[in-house]
Amino acid sequence: EPQQTEEPAPSMGLFEAANREFESTESGSDTSEDLCTQDGKGRSPGETTSNLKTQPEDSVLPDTQLQREEGPTSTCSSSSVVGEVVKTMQHFMEKFSLDLFTVTQALLKNTGEVETTLYFLQTGQRLDGYPVWSREDDLELQKDDEHVRNKLIAKFGAENVAKRVAFRKS
Repeated sequence: EPQQTEEPAPSMGLFEAANREFESTESGSDTSEDLCTQDGKGRSPGETTSNLKTQPEDSVLPDTQLQREEGPTSTCSSSSVVGEVVKTMQHFMEKFSLDLFTVTQALLKNTGEVETTLYFLQTGQRLDGYPVWSREDDLELQKDDEHVRNKLIAKFGAENVAKRVAFRKS
């Protein structure tokens, strides 16, 4: 009690300022906690403040580490293939100054085969000499008709027809 009477103005001013700061920056529940710690400052200033500081940081650290470990591995596995395709398409677009649609169409017509598509974009022909797939050919391919299938095999080769069936399913 005697201390308060010696210097009433500065101590009151400090508390009021501190309270105002806490009220403006933090929510109501935090303010009451902060008031508690201020009361206990006289008893053990080191303990109360250090405990408050270290606990949240400790509990935050493991979470962020886990997220860092999970993040890249889970996204890498699924997107690496997609990433490769995107790189290839960008490469084709730059190399032949084509738009995305044309490059996509070329890849689709060539069953997504990169080397064949590259050759096709350079020469307008497939590497193996067979024609490229058209929308009509794909529609024919969907028919479960042996005669139609044989026509396609004659046109594209058995291996290309088999690849195309697999490509269409994927």
